[in-house]
Amino acid sequence: MAGTITVMNTNELISTGVPDAPSAEQSAVTSMAVNGCSNASPANPGPERDGLPPRQRRLVLGIMVSGTTAACISQSMMIAALPAVMHEYAISASSGQLLTTAYIFVLGLISAMTGYLMNRFDSKKLFFASMASFAIGCAAAIFAPNYPCLLAARLLQAGGAGICLPLVQLVALNIYPKSQYGQATAIVGMIIGFAPAIGPTISGFLIDAWGWRSMFWMLGAIALAVMALTVLLLDDVVHRPDHPGHFDLVSALLYSGGFVLVMIAATMLESGGSVGVGFVLPLLLGLAGLVVFARRQLRVPEPFLRLQCFRDKTFAVSTLIVICAHMMFMAPSIMVPLFVQDIQGLSATVSGLTLLPGAIMMGVMNPITGRLLDRRGPRPLIVVGCITVLAGTVAFALIPASVPEWVVTVLYGIRATGIACLMMPLTAWACTTLDPDELAQASAIITSARQLIGSLSASVFIAAMALTSQNALGIDLGGFDFSFWLQCGVPVLAFILGMFVLPAKGKR
Repeated sequence: MAGTITVMNTNELISTGVPDAPSAEQSAVTSMAVNGCSNASPANPGPERDGLPPRQRRLVLGIMVSGTTAACISQSMMIAALPAVMHEYAISASSGQLLTTAYIFVLGLISAMTGYLMNRFDSKKLFFASMASFAIGCAAAIFAPNYPCLLAARLLQAGGAGICLPLVQLVALNIYPKSQYGQATAIVGMIIGFAPAIGPTISGFLIDAWGWRSMFWMLGAIALAVMALTVLLLDDVVHRPDHPGHFDLVSALLYSGGFVLVMIAATMLESGGSVGVGFVLPLLLGLAGLVVFARRQLRVPEPFLRLQCFRDKTFAVSTLIVICAHMMFMAPSIMVPLFVQDIQGLSATVSGLTLLPGAIMMGVMNPITGRLLDRRGPRPLIVVGCITVLAGTVAFALIPASVPEWVVTVLYGIRATGIACLMMPLTAWACTTLDPDELAQASAIITSARQLIGSLSASVFIAAMALTSQNALGIDLGGFDFSFWLQCGVPVLAFILGMFVLPAKGKR
């Protein structure tokens, strides 16, 4: 199917206007809308090539982006609050770090389930529910009397974030025409790249002024405002199939259990520094569970995740490049602040500010890379992105501890520029050869894989740093350099995939 499905009735077409000179392809799609579409739901009567009018696009994405930004900022806000939380609840650093890593991991697990949810429920109601879960989690965190309650509150927030993140990507793809998918995902990319990176900076100022609970007052207020705007102004704008299928509980348990066991193995390696039974056993069990899960998805009539999407070579290769881009993003975003604080001996505020220009650069670059994708295709962006990230990664592997702080900031900004050339443009490109009925599943697959594998890779690269460091803290210049040399293989792999494996435009 050549178009994107949106809600567009006759009165809207009259009031907003019709393109003066439709192309042959647009005429063919319009004919399909007139003659009917077997996959369209009653709430979404047919495909419309041009998506929603620009004004409606801005309204829909403006509301949804605001809520999703709060959810993404929450990913990293606890990093700066960790010392205060550890002191108040008398917990260890590893327990405190779980407030961040568990959030990201649960976000990835919930994202996988939204493929079914987005095909089953009205997008307006689903977004409202995600914001409600996030707001309840914020309220629970504000009044949490102990660490277990705070951790449970963080998981509630992650549940809301795990729904709204793939949902906003799906909505963007539904309200823009396929020829502007790059621009659509560039807007979402500004959230994914920019929001988590500024989290430590914002939380640092809030904590110094009003304490760590003030973070949740701010995030909860944003969520409540977005919920009110959702009720008043949003409509359902997502195409859903007539038969969304049923929820495959067995597959969900295999998927969640498999990744949880692999994450336990990575955590054991990171904290224990040894390859023993505590690492090998959960790793093998987790991988076995994921293999069984994948085989089951190809056999059951209504899979939990439609892995058949990977039979489309464009989707498969593009998704692998997106995963590589997120791996390039995750580990350095944790390791660079550690370098600034534990190797250079500077403050947490300085380490947060070191990441800020790179976050701004990602926000600035995403709209530019989106337009370049629509005009030139993915290969020029893959070349520039991989070379830029590789250069920045090699530079980090070579810098001494005495390097000026502005150099660290510039190098992080260079890597962020390269990642902006890869992550969201290839997310858009992955969906260009899929049918509209597959977009919900594709969005869930990409979001979940990116978050889960990105988290796991960060644990692996940090474990490599800890294993090669010569102090009890698990970070010194030698370990830092070794980990970045190891990370050089990721942009090289992405370059090979993009230049020699990714099909040309239009081929499946």
